[in-house]
Amino acid sequence: MTFIREDVIKAAEDYKYLLNRGYNQKGALDFVTSRYMLTPTERALLLRCVHRDDEALTIRQKLVKSIEGKKLIIDGYNTLLTLVSVFEGRYVYLCDDCIVRDLRSSYIKDFSSPLIIKAINELTSFIKMLRPEHVVVVLDKNVSWSARHAEVIRNIVPEFEVKLAKKADIEVIASLGIISSSDFVILSRAKYVFDVAGKIIANKFRDRIVRFDKIVCKESCSPY
Repeated sequence: MTFIREDVIKAAEDYKYLLNRGYNQKGALDFVTSRYMLTPTERALLLRCVHRDDEALTIRQKLVKSIEGKKLIIDGYNTLLTLVSVFEGRYVYLCDDCIVRDLRSSYIKDFSSPLIIKAINELTSFIKMLRPEHVVVVLDKNVSWSARHAEVIRNIVPEFEVKLAKKADIEVIASLGIISSSDFVILSRAKYVFDVAGKIIANKFRDRIVRFDKIVCKESCSPY
């Protein structure tokens, strides 16, 4: 498993303490970043994986165990690129809200790349085993070549509905169904959540998951 510096652990503990005390997120993050001399990647780890205890608990309570017979709404770029990160040999992190996140800071433009195709196929195979009633993949229309990306997904898995949205987050939130995303804002406003990317990685690439939840949570995530 990837090494996490002791100072990063201390920074995460201090950051969570400050958030729980009501401090502004950016101010608290700036403070611990400076105090512990965090790298941009370490800062991103805290930003994505550490939340106020009550907010993290709210997400945990929305997680469902099954999507059988239900409508699944997938935050497309978010979910696929989490899988691609693992295929590229990167680590992903199980966060305090029990959602698996990567630390990628950019999109992959070429959806004909072998890793993207692999991610779509892995996603398709896994979801079909779970037997949802309907699957909608939402892509951000503002991303370059998004129309082409949508076509690639439709060609591989025509039974999935693929939507291009001017504001993908709003489209995902407004859709009535179980939501798959690692975007905290989306999850905060969702009614039900199922972490498709996290489940796939836990089933097939478990050694790529860093259990950051054990560092920052009073109660670690189960069944990871």
